[in-house]
Amino acid sequence: MKKQVMVLIVIALLALPFTVALGQGGQEGTILWSSAYDMTTLNPILYTDGGSGDVAQFQWAGLFEVDPMTGLPIPGLASWTISDDSLTYTFTLREDANWSDGVPITSQDVKFTYDAINSNLVQSPRKSNVASIAAVNIIDDKTFEIVLADVNCTIWNDLASSLNSPLPSHKYAADFSDVMTSDFNVNPDMGSGPYLLAEHAPDEYTRMVANPSYYRGEPEIPQLLIRIIPEPAILNQAIAAGEVDYAFMYPDELAQIPSTEGLNISISPLHNTPILALNWADPANPSPAWDEDGNRIEQPPHPIFSDVRVRQAVAMGYDKDAILATLGENGGVRLTSSIIPTITWAYNTELEPWPYDPERAAALLAEAGWADTDGDGILDKDGKPLAFEILQSPIVDLWGNIALVAQDQLSRLGMDVTLTTLEWGAFINDRLLPQNFDALVVGFGGGSPPDPDAIAGNIMYSKNDVPGSGFNMTSYVNPEVDRLLEEGRVVPGCSTEDRTPIYWEMQRITQEEVAYDFTVTPSQVNILNARIQNWEPGPWSVTHHIETWSIR
Repeated sequence: MKKQVMVLIVIALLALPFTVALGQGGQEGTILWSSAYDMTTLNPILYTDGGSGDVAQFQWAGLFEVDPMTGLPIPGLASWTISDDSLTYTFTLREDANWSDGVPITSQDVKFTYDAINSNLVQSPRKSNVASIAAVNIIDDKTFEIVLADVNCTIWNDLASSLNSPLPSHKYAADFSDVMTSDFNVNPDMGSGPYLLAEHAPDEYTRMVANPSYYRGEPEIPQLLIRIIPEPAILNQAIAAGEVDYAFMYPDELAQIPSTEGLNISISPLHNTPILALNWADPANPSPAWDEDGNRIEQPPHPIFSDVRVRQAVAMGYDKDAILATLGENGGVRLTSSIIPTITWAYNTELEPWPYDPERAAALLAEAGWADTDGDGILDKDGKPLAFEILQSPIVDLWGNIALVAQDQLSRLGMDVTLTTLEWGAFINDRLLPQNFDALVVGFGGGSPPDPDAIAGNIMYSKNDVPGSGFNMTSYVNPEVDRLLEEGRVVPGCSTEDRTPIYWEMQRITQEEVAYDFTVTPSQVNILNARIQNWEPGPWSVTHHIETWSIR
């Protein structure tokens, strides 16, 4: 009886902010969205987390969109032409492309965004995404050029991460001095997307209203409410009760919904992988891989994970097949590297995932000099125990499962593993980006348009090893991998046939070195209540033409 009372209390508490937030529009005029975590900023050149992305996708329109089925670029705010030498991309903004305050969206906004990313005053993790751009030239108010220094086969992915959602230049100081600190970053009073921020209750919900100035037309559904529901069990309750229209989840979570009647369900491969990141550098003294003059900085090594034998022991020391089994039937596949199998031409099919082999893992630890010299059950070396911390944030059950299995099974090998759980903001901003950790579990996306560089270039290119702003969180530095990544971006003609051997070799090296311990790539489940009409989901987009959605 006590357990039943607790469930009733949880459901009642869950409904309270929902009822308040709907206001006069009611459920009839509102799309009820869900997100596992709250936003931190809506500045598109600053945010690094999915919670912010969940809101930003509605607040800001893109210069281009992606085809929901192929992931390839299609016109959005702009159309474009490409020069014969593939170095100059000329974009033409739509005449009806306006900010919601009536100010036209112009080439100056794109140029401002590019210059802001490159400014020393702005700590943007997008700097590497614009590194191949030699210039952004304004032709006129509605026409601009993006000129590349060399052929860049990943340019669409780079643009999607950097300039695709331009900043409104009239809302920031011309010298970029307030780009990091402006209240507009969290409380924008205008935008360019289909919905605009109206109200934000931290850790509860974000309410958005239809943008009457949206270039594709004002959305038919006047309001969108994004509810923050970090617990999958509570999300399932909300879906069953009709208190959420849209939800993202994994296959095992779908199986826990009592009934799927009245729900439209789309299942496809997820272009994302959860990884166990092992820090190669000393977290007590994080530093960038390169100084401002382009000189290599020798970083103090991590006392445990700087040894490849220990990293390999970790990779073989816990059972990833058991983790995959928790996702249920057709829940996903094991992963060998940073390139997900859905990018079929680049995925190295000759590689095998690290097996679960605790005996071999133990032998590698012994070879590396770790032994239990005092009989306490914990391996030690030079008087120091093999002790480390795994960080995780409880926003995705799969991440938590990986952390728990790793802690349990690595402990059986004589490792003293502590598991620390942090809320998402602290996890990202206080530990991951500053590189202040031993090990952590996090997911990283494959990007769109799809390209093998999307994950690899972000987390393994050494120029992205910048504490506080770069995504190379483990300080992985390998000049050969850098060379391969650079070579893969500039293949003449960008043919997949010519790029394939480059990425196959990159995967071979990074798997052997355990640049990161790649785990599984799961399937994704997207759910939308059947009361919402005109939904056309694809593997690469579930919000395509949201302005045409209606409520039955």
